[in-house]
Amino acid sequence: MLVLPVPGAALSAETIEERTSKLPDGTTKTEVLATTTFRDAAGRIRTEQNQEGPNGESALVMTIVDRVEGFMAVLIPSEKFAGRYQFPKQDPSSGLGIAMLGGPLAAVPGEKSITSESLGKETIDEIEYQGERTTTTSDDQSSLVGIYELWQSKELGLFGLMKSSCPEEQITTKIRKVDRSAPDRELFKIPSDYFIRDLKEDDPKQ
Repeated sequence: MLVLPVPGAALSAETIEERTSKLPDGTTKTEVLATTTFRDAAGRIRTEQNQEGPNGESALVMTIVDRVEGFMAVLIPSEKFAGRYQFPKQDPSSGLGIAMLGGPLAAVPGEKSITSESLGKETIDEIEYQGERTTTTSDDQSSLVGIYELWQSKELGLFGLMKSSCPEEQITTKIRKVDRSAPDRELFKIPSDYFIRDLKEDDPKQ
């Protein structure tokens, strides 16, 4: 999620993720995923994404994250269904960050060396971002290098560009079409005609 659920900066934007993976036969496969994200002045988040089902069909899936009321919901419009997970209400002004858990060499065993460097500032689509690059190298195989690059606008609570690369996979995710007008408040509510199922952490049916 490159649009953080922070208050004070309502907007909408599109996120494009391009993932290129190396297949066992030496060829590569590229997948592109588009997500539309809305954020209101209170920091509520709504995302919309077309996902492929088990039979190859495409279906719109939406999520709502509301730290003020304390819930996250996954909505399936075609079924008028919402799966809702409730959590303690949070102060929307509290800080949030993003992390690449394990880094791009997470699956590589053994010790690793990690270095970080500032990339300075860059303006992307009229928004100024601060960049940082983290390089991870396998201590056992020096040719295995993973690079994680992140460009952040703290003012807007946005990560405009994220790049992750290693020998087996390259991922580039970027923000575009940022509109700073306030989205419709109804976007951040579960429609009244949806069936809502409350989920729990230990629910085997999730």
